[in-house]
Amino acid sequence: MKNILGNFRNPFHILILFSIILYVPSCALKPASELDTPEYHHKAGMRHVEMGKYSEALTSFQRAIDLDKKFAIAYAGMGIAYANLGEKKKAKKYAGEAEDRAGKDPDVLTLCARVWIDLRHQEKKWFKPAGKLLKKALKRKKNHEGATYYTGELYLYQYEFNQAEDQFRMVVAMKGDYSGKANKMWQMSQKIVRAMPGTSVGKKVALHEKITRADLAVLLAEELKISTLMKRQTTPASGFQTPEEMRAANTSQGGPSDAKGHWAEVWIKELSGYGILEGAPGQPFYPDNPVNRAEYCMAIQRLLSIVTGDASLETRYFGENPSRFQDVPSSHPAYNAMALCSERGIMQADMMTGRFEPGKPVSGADALLSIRSFQNALRITF
Repeated sequence: MKNILGNFRNPFHILILFSIILYVPSCALKPASELDTPEYHHKAGMRHVEMGKYSEALTSFQRAIDLDKKFAIAYAGMGIAYANLGEKKKAKKYAGEAEDRAGKDPDVLTLCARVWIDLRHQEKKWFKPAGKLLKKALKRKKNHEGATYYTGELYLYQYEFNQAEDQFRMVVAMKGDYSGKANKMWQMSQKIVRAMPGTSVGKKVALHEKITRADLAVLLAEELKISTLMKRQTTPASGFQTPEEMRAANTSQGGPSDAKGHWAEVWIKELSGYGILEGAPGQPFYPDNPVNRAEYCMAIQRLLSIVTGDASLETRYFGENPSRFQDVPSSHPAYNAMALCSERGIMQADMMTGRFEPGKPVSGADALLSIRSFQNALRITF
């Protein structure tokens, strides 16, 4: 370095040399082909994001940035990927860099807002910055499709379901790139609004794409108020026991073997005590396993049998010929439960295909809506 500087005795020449040294690393890469563009790599990154391939998304977004350091939207993409990888600091850093470069671009501002929405489980104060960015985007371009969609998500994850429904409906009407996603979210919002979750737990579980057995135990206990419901039943529900006598007997033997220490232990013991969900004392409950439609119907069937005092409900539809469902024979172990729920309007087969899809996971919104249908079928009020 000393020899090199020796050749540049003029201070002006030395200044030029250092400027070159500082400038070269910051130069953008030269595209390797006509397809090697920031725009292309950003789109590829967003496709990876939608598929849940966040590490691959980072590679694409980084290539876009390497090709153009001022390409603001790729920084937002980096933030989204890092948010979903659980790296909060990096997500916020890239969201900030994207916003600094965004200018008045509503597309960039919208994706910056998405970073904060995706950070909602890691950052308590996510709502305000996300809302601020979306307002800026909509100010720049009224009825911006992406900003309207993410405003719907903003309301949804804040449990303001009516407002979320309105936003998603608007996006569906736009018939643009977000219409497919918006339609799915609109349908979910409609179900939640109809189900009217009455507890904070119900509102949270309503957003679950797939509920677990623990989730179902909590929903039935809190939204259906199982303990209150069972105390009203003085008719023996099984053998010579009333529901409360059954619960007392089961509780005295301890709860399911895998319930102890689980976050939903109290609710699991309550439900298994009444024999509503499998999990006899000393036997596993499998609290984190997803619930499918057949299992859900079995739980509702058990509830109906206990609440009505009519044990024949658990065998009434076995052996029907032909089966009322296109995809379930009447010999299926859960056929009676599915037929019972269908008959009572609690859970239905697909109207177009006649398929019940017993193995399909149950969403939180569907579970809540079925609970409301159950209450309506029995005219239960609290």
